[in-house]
Amino acid sequence: MLRGRFRAGWRLACALALLVLAPAAATAETPPLLVHYLGDLITDASGGRDTGTSWISRLDVTFSTSDRLLGIDGAHAQADVMLLHGGGFSAVHAGDYQVASNIDAPHAIRPYEIWVELPFGPRVRAKAGLIDLNNEFDQQNIGALFLNSSFGIGPDLSQSGPNGPSIFPVTAPGLVIAYQPPGWATKIGLFDARAGDVARPHAFWPDSFGRDGALVIGEVHHQVGPLVAVQAGGWAYTDSQPRLDGRGAGTSAGGYGMIEARLIGHPDGQALRVWLRGGGATDTTQPIQIYLGGGITWGGDRAAYGIAVAHARLGAPATRIPVEGSAPDHAETAIEGTARWRLAKGVVVQPDVQYIVHPSWDPAYRNALVIALRLELTHLIGL
Repeated sequence: MLRGRFRAGWRLACALALLVLAPAAATAETPPLLVHYLGDLITDASGGRDTGTSWISRLDVTFSTSDRLLGIDGAHAQADVMLLHGGGFSAVHAGDYQVASNIDAPHAIRPYEIWVELPFGPRVRAKAGLIDLNNEFDQQNIGALFLNSSFGIGPDLSQSGPNGPSIFPVTAPGLVIAYQPPGWATKIGLFDARAGDVARPHAFWPDSFGRDGALVIGEVHHQVGPLVAVQAGGWAYTDSQPRLDGRGAGTSAGGYGMIEARLIGHPDGQALRVWLRGGGATDTTQPIQIYLGGGITWGGDRAAYGIAVAHARLGAPATRIPVEGSAPDHAETAIEGTARWRLAKGVVVQPDVQYIVHPSWDPAYRNALVIALRLELTHLIGL
């Protein structure tokens, strides 16, 4: 009974998003169309699984309505179609678990996000449809400068779920409700536990809503004065997940916390910023039990520089699972240095270097040196 209602709820939420986007495209106002391209020329110079070079790319075409959708102030909708090409660098070359490039994913073309957001008074909003969980939860705003995937969403959370949670590269149907009084933001989200299908990389729609239950996540964010922000969140799957030791199924849950601070400088310009994020997950069902990451950045919109560290530590059950016949290392650590320059409107280049200690905690892999150059192009049409 409950599962049937759960599936019906997903159908209703996603159908609502699709129905709203259709008439929105027919309005007299020309909607903005954003074309965003990311390309990484990335090399494993030494160590890892195998030295070599790859070109990885991601192209997004995003359609957004105005903030007065269907005559409702504050209501809007968005649809994003994504093309991925050249993925597999970490699997083939660097061998790292945390994934050195945050656009590294199997080749596919598919809708990435399709959602509608509605206001319910001045402080409450609700979003439904295909949603990237990381656009609402566990956002590392300062860490967004870096290329390593762990500085986008913590690996303690991104490792979870039958096919990962509803994040890049495959999202799932979801519902997010947010309450945002001054200085605070409280959110709760409900997502289908299965994002896409491992066997069909082009698939984006679950073949059976709620087949594996749901992912429930909540987060509180507080701005402490003008310089410091803190957040804390927790998540859990409603259905049990397979245990690492093969003895049935167990709970899959975790939590995270983060502090971000501007030490000196202007909030919208040149500034010295730091952040620290920690997280944990149940080690019976997830390999990474503890994650700690953070770093420091300097700069603004035209130029920015930073160094960061991501440390993902195995839980006790995972350390008892041999890797190629040997006991695994206890942790993988990525150290990243990066620089980002805006050369012209919509044109950004970003050289990057990462040193990865114990890639995938495999003792057969030497520490990896990864060098990358990112090209970012953005073009807005229709304004």
